[in-house]
Amino acid sequence: MTTSSENPFFSDTSQPQGPPDTFIPPPALESAADYDEDSSSFGGTDSSGELESLRQGYLSPRILDLLPELLAEPAFRIGQRGDLRKRDVFLTGALPVWAGALPNVRFRYGGTGVSPNLYSAVVAPPASGKSALRHARKYGRPSSSTSSGGTSPEIGTSSENRTALESGASPGGRASAQGSSTGQEGPEEEPSGRERPGVRAGRRQLFLAADSSAAALKRRLEEVPHGVIFETEFQALSRALGSSWGSFTDVLLKGLQNEAIRMSRSSKGAVTIPHPAPSIALAGTPAALGGFMSGSGSTPGTGNGLFSRFLFYRFDREFEWSPQFRSPQSESTQSEGTQSEDLQSGERRGSLEESLRGAGQKFREARRQLGARETPLWVSVPGALQEAHTRAFRSLTKKWREDGSVPRSMQASLTRAGLQAVKIAVVLRGVRLADSGFPPASTQSIELGPEDMEAGIRLSLTYLLHAIEVGARLQGDDGPQDTCLQEKARSQSKLNERKRDLTERQREYLEALPEEPFSTAEAKDLASGFGASKRGVQRWLKSWRRAGLLRKPKRGMWAKRRPEREDSPRTEGLPGVESVISVIDGIPALAGGRAP
Repeated sequence: MTTSSENPFFSDTSQPQGPPDTFIPPPALESAADYDEDSSSFGGTDSSGELESLRQGYLSPRILDLLPELLAEPAFRIGQRGDLRKRDVFLTGALPVWAGALPNVRFRYGGTGVSPNLYSAVVAPPASGKSALRHARKYGRPSSSTSSGGTSPEIGTSSENRTALESGASPGGRASAQGSSTGQEGPEEEPSGRERPGVRAGRRQLFLAADSSAAALKRRLEEVPHGVIFETEFQALSRALGSSWGSFTDVLLKGLQNEAIRMSRSSKGAVTIPHPAPSIALAGTPAALGGFMSGSGSTPGTGNGLFSRFLFYRFDREFEWSPQFRSPQSESTQSEGTQSEDLQSGERRGSLEESLRGAGQKFREARRQLGARETPLWVSVPGALQEAHTRAFRSLTKKWREDGSVPRSMQASLTRAGLQAVKIAVVLRGVRLADSGFPPASTQSIELGPEDMEAGIRLSLTYLLHAIEVGARLQGDDGPQDTCLQEKARSQSKLNERKRDLTERQREYLEALPEEPFSTAEAKDLASGFGASKRGVQRWLKSWRRAGLLRKPKRGMWAKRRPEREDSPRTEGLPGVESVISVIDGIPALAGGRAP
């Protein structure tokens, strides 16, 4: 087990523990201490499906097996409709929404108390399936229909509301209730992220309007520090960020890190939100993303501090027609009758709407119970999980440091991916608690489960892969209208440059390797024909993989890079991609599958 002095990511995670029977114990954990951080093989799972999904830009089947049922069930329903992109879009939006249902949940990271709030963004062309994000909003539907004091469901940006809010009053002329913030920043362990005292927990609205004035958003965060900004178009947020009345980029930058927000109001004087924990779920087109990043007044691209705070999911439109006239009954019938052994065995029944409706009730109860707590519910990270996390991100940091081609601006995305991995893991732990029932109010701490940490690391690194592609497009010389042909030409040019660094014998051997994926044994069998030893050939293979000349479609197999192929993934050849994939491939199986 690593100690806090050896581990740069975690300090002492010990928290006051309740009685052994006051929390739901995680499944048994196998030690992760025996894998080599410098190797692409950390300890071993069957990764053929994982790598294929990663190279196609999907979330892998392994991640789906690790999800709690309240996320896995709707995702399964959406996937059964035949569109895995929409399934992934749903999950990308569902994580921040569920984070909003977990007020008063904290964990320690880097020596501070952190909330599991998340920012995510789906980037895809028009009419490509981004609208599947709306299903994630349905989790919060039961708890967003009413709000205390009878305020409107969403506070927008009307001049009347902005004037009232900027003066500290509620819309409609009512005086604003005194907030729980006092202007003094309390210790981070204080329950500053709770619903305000005297307000029935779970009654305040969850969702925050993106198209808001800065004063309106800050007031809402003062009332509901864990609220969720949920928009299916980037323009709704970029319009506000680019205006004089809505420039709240500082709130978004501080919000992910839960840094105190201070403001001054004529009616209250100095006011502090000591622990803001907003979540964000967005979607939009690549062209609109550039406007969103630059709308904040800072430099667009990966150098923007806002960029590194988001979990990105990027895909191109798959030009196919989907039936648009399915009735709810036919969807339910189809999902119950075909394509799944799980359905045939009776494990999953009913429609997507029924699944989300039931999950929404548990979502509301989770938010109510956690919001009513007087003290935070701490999630501690067992030592073996700390070690798995540290080894994965330390390994990737080393690989990127040795690869001089990775843009320096992407380093912030890697650093924050480590934090996002634990945030995702804590959200998943909270979802499991919501599904199985909460521990007594006296419980101060629960442990993170191995399936949560494994899914968190895999997801955060998968989103990092997407961030690399999004960043490359933002920073590209040709802008967002760059064509596939231009990208392939540049990729081919890079491969030709790398081949020129090889000796003549190595180039001949590389050309002699099979065009289709081949095994290590097959590669070694060719060694004698080129005067090379089998050990030398193995070194060549590993070196060429690092150089981007070869890839590993699955464990024990190799394949040549062919960027000129029409089905070549868009991320191939981008700096840092192969390192991320190799680390994901090597993450140990911390859990056997979905928790019972």
